[in-house]
Formats: sequence, structure tokens, C-alpha cells
Amino acid sequence: MDFQQFLQDWEPLVRIAFIVVGAIVLAIVLRVGSRRLVNAIIQGVNTHAREIADKVVEEQRILQRTKTIANVLDNFILWGISITSIVMILSELGVDIGALIAVTSILGAAIGFGAQSLVKDILSGIFIVFEDQYGIGDWVDVGEANGEVEKVGLRITELRDVHGTLWFVRNGEIQRVGNYTQDWARALLDLPFSYENDIDKVNGIITTVAHDLATDSQLGSAILGEPEIWGMDYVSGEQFVIRVALTTKPSKQWAVTRELRSRLKTAFDKEGIALQKATRINLSNS
Repeated sequence: MDFQQFLQDWEPLVRIAFIVVGAIVLAIVLRVGSRRLVNAIIQGVNTHAREIADKVVEEQRILQRTKTIANVLDNFILWGISITSIVMILSELGVDIGALIAVTSILGAAIGFGAQSLVKDILSGIFIVFEDQYGIGDWVDVGEANGEVEKVGLRITELRDVHGTLWFVRNGEIQRVGNYTQDWARALLDLPFSYENDIDKVNGIITTVAHDLATDSQLGSAILGEPEIWGMDYVSGEQFVIRVALTTKPSKQWAVTRELRSRLKTAFDKEGIALQKATRINLSNS
């Protein structure tokens, strides 16, 4: 048997081998390219925001988002190349591709009709990832549950709440998202005093304590900019309420709020000033 006869006899298998090898090489090239492209896009998009927010967007979040988007693209690349390769191999084996596509289309339509919620979940997951609505490590409120994001999948988002409960939330059921830890956050305190207290004295104490916290060796780096005394938020014949706000780095607002509350308590006790009721915190999980 000469070489030409050998190629003629084994031509279908040789073609199939080339298809398999070509698919593997193409998948590797596209996956590497997608990761580089996504990384370049995200770095470019976030450069301006990081400069404005005084580097609030941490490198870890950017890398995490890059990996998440790259994984989604990898799935599309893998499925796309696999399906195309299977069709080409079946064609080499003499299978009627036209009839196969027709049967597959009918079967796909039937499955799709019964799996509309699954499709909705996956599409919602894609938008969540590419729009950067939230990422791993963020603290979010999605309506039915709120907690720290532990995993973002195409179909399911996993949240762990303050009690340690792990919630599995279908992406298609998420109607709105409140992200407490994206870009920057705010520590917010409402301080109610009896009407007889001196407003200037109270404001002076709050200002001093807040500025001392902003220059603290441990928590000071978590505070962005100067503390703000928003002034009198409420007044009646019995009490008035002073609101104080500190802009913080993501996820740092709760630690800053707790420390500010503790320091204000100590300062007011020294001056003999009592709050009428417990300090109200406007952020959950504080």
C-alpha cells in the first residue's frame, strides 16, 4: 500500500484529527486573547475612577472582575468551538447535517420553552458580571436576602448574611441590587439630644471626635476626605438630631461607625451630655 492509497483510505480520520487539533489550538488562543482583552478593558475603564476616588477601587476587585468575566467568555468559547467541531466531525462521517440541525432546532425549542427561567437566570448573570453590579466580597441587598457575596455564577449568586446563613439566589429573580461596598461607602450617625443642650457645644464635641478619628493611625486610612457635620436633621419641642457623616473606603463604613459611636459616647459622658435614645445607624450590618 503506497502513501497516496493510505491517505485516501484514512482521509476521513485525518480530517477529523485536524479538526480536533485545530479546535484545541483555537480554544487556547481565544482563551488567552480573551483574558488579555478583558484585563486591558477593565484597567482602562477603571483608571479614571480610581484617580477620582483616591484609589478607592482596590486592585483585588479589578483582578476578581477580570477573572469572572474571563471565565464567562471561556465558557462561551468552549461551548462554541465544541459545537462547531462536533458538527464538522459528523459531516466528515457522512451524517446529514441539515436533518440533524432541524431535529436539534425542534428539540432545542421544546427544551427552551420549558426552561425559560433557566435562560432568564443565565442572561441576568451575564448582565450582572459585565455591568459589574457586584462582585465577590461585596456586601449587597438583593431584596429577599442581603449579605457578603461569596460566589457569582451565571445562574446562582451565593450570599452569606451576618448570621452566617448562606443564601442561594437565582439571578433571574433579582429585581434590584443595593451594593454597600462599591467604589466608596459612608458611615452615617444620627445623634438625638434633649432640647436644652447647647447646639454649639454639641457640634464642637462631634467635630473634634470625628477629626481625631480621621487622623487615627489605624482607622484613619479608611476615611476619605474630611468628616462632615450635616447639621440639624430634626428638631421638636423635646429634642433635636445632629447628623454626622464620614466617607470611607468600601467595606470600612461599619468599623468606622462602631469606633465613632464609641468615641462619641466617651466624649459625651465626660461632658455630662446624654443621648435621648440609642444612636440610629442608617446602614445595615453595622
